[in-house]
Amino acid sequence: MTNIEAVIFDFDGVVVDTELLYDEAEREIFAIYNIKISDKDLIEIKGLSEKIFLDLIQNRYRITAPVDEIRANSQKILKRVFANKLDYMPGFLEFFKMVDHRFKTGLVTSSSRDLLNWIFANTPVHNHFHKIVTTEDTEQGKPFPDPYLKMCQLLSVAPENAIVIEDSINGLRAAKAAHTVTIGFLSSFSAKDLAEADYIARDYDELEELILKIVGQRKF
Repeated sequence: MTNIEAVIFDFDGVVVDTELLYDEAEREIFAIYNIKISDKDLIEIKGLSEKIFLDLIQNRYRITAPVDEIRANSQKILKRVFANKLDYMPGFLEFFKMVDHRFKTGLVTSSSRDLLNWIFANTPVHNHFHKIVTTEDTEQGKPFPDPYLKMCQLLSVAPENAIVIEDSINGLRAAKAAHTVTIGFLSSFSAKDLAEADYIARDYDELEELILKIVGQRKF
C-alpha cells in the first residue's frame, strides 16, 4: 500500500473547464496588439505561470507595451469571458467530496491570487481546498517544481506521498520535477503528450479508480 497523504489539483482543465475559454481570451488579447497567434503557440503556453507567459509573449512577439498594461488587459478580458462561461469540470465536485474525506487537498495554479479570488466571488466556482499556491507564492512557477514543493511543505507531506493531477505538459513537468506521483488528466492534451505521467486518466471516473488502485483500497 502506497503511503499517499495528499491529493493536489491543478486548476485550469482539472478543477474548472477553462481551456477553450483561455484560447478565446488569449486570441482576443493578442488581437489588441495586432498579432495572430498560432495554434502551436497556444499549446506551448498552456500551464505556464503568468510571469513566464508575459515574458514569453513580449520577447517572441516583440510587444513593446508595458507588462502591467498587458497584464491588465489580460485580466479584464479573462474576467469577462469567465463571468459568462466558467464552470467546474464534469465530475469534479463528486470526486472531490470523496477524496477530501481521506486526504489533505491542495490547489496549485499558475493564475494570480487576485484572479482566483475574483473567480471564487463572481462565478459558480468556489474554494474547496485546504491550501492554495498561486503564481505569486514562488519565485519560479510551472514548469519548475517550486509550486508543488511549496504545496507539499504547506500540507506537511513528503512529495513522494502526494498525488498531483495535471492536464498540461508544463504542469506535468513541474510535478515530475518535484518527485510527486503524477496523473495526467486528458482534458487538454493527448495521452502521448502526457506520456511522462505515472498514470493517465480520461475523466473523474478513471481518476477515482486510479487513486483507489494507488492507495490499495476498494473504496473511499
